[in-house]
Amino acid sequence: MPSNEINQESANKWLTDLWWQVKGAEDEREYYSNTAVNYEEISANLGWRAPQLCMQGITNYERRSGITIPRDGRAIDIGAGTGLSGQALRDIGFTGQIDALEPTENMFVQAQPKNIFTLWYHELLLEDKETSVPSNTYDLAYSVGVFSDRSAKSGGLRDSVRMVKPGGHVAVICVKRHWDGDLDIMAQKLQEEGKVEIKHVEVFEKYFYHTNSVSFILQKQ
Repeated sequence: MPSNEINQESANKWLTDLWWQVKGAEDEREYYSNTAVNYEEISANLGWRAPQLCMQGITNYERRSGITIPRDGRAIDIGAGTGLSGQALRDIGFTGQIDALEPTENMFVQAQPKNIFTLWYHELLLEDKETSVPSNTYDLAYSVGVFSDRSAKSGGLRDSVRMVKPGGHVAVICVKRHWDGDLDIMAQKLQEEGKVEIKHVEVFEKYFYHTNSVSFILQKQ
């Protein structure tokens, strides 16, 4: 789809096809690969504010709790895409190293000119298999719009927690229905196991269009 063909109608179709035709991990990887060149323009047409809302959730949590996620620390962007979320993290003052977990090469190619990421892990976040991302490494693991009912399902939250240092944070924003489904249950389970403490849950309106989202933050114990 050439860039000059991107308009509201084609952006709507992109989203509808993602929801109804992409059913699993490999479908999702191929879909994003085929649409990577136009991804940011599609996102703009959809009014997608998820990266900014994720960072707003982080700053709201810091303000409420008195805890500050170190801006000179190390972070990993889970489902880094074209770097929109990494740029949003930079925009709230994060100066430390940001690494990327992004399975789709074509998406990462679009991110490279932004010079945001240091390391790239070319893998999917799955329920039943750990990634090669090292354990206990990051001050912050964050994920914007990745957890869904396709590839990055609730079980992937456990691997996200594994990546961060004790005392580090996992920040996620997702469509509210995914939090209300399995993600809330998984977060509660990790808390019951003593792996994390659920520190912040916040609902945002108009994630895109009229779809609500939930920003939640876990702290590793």
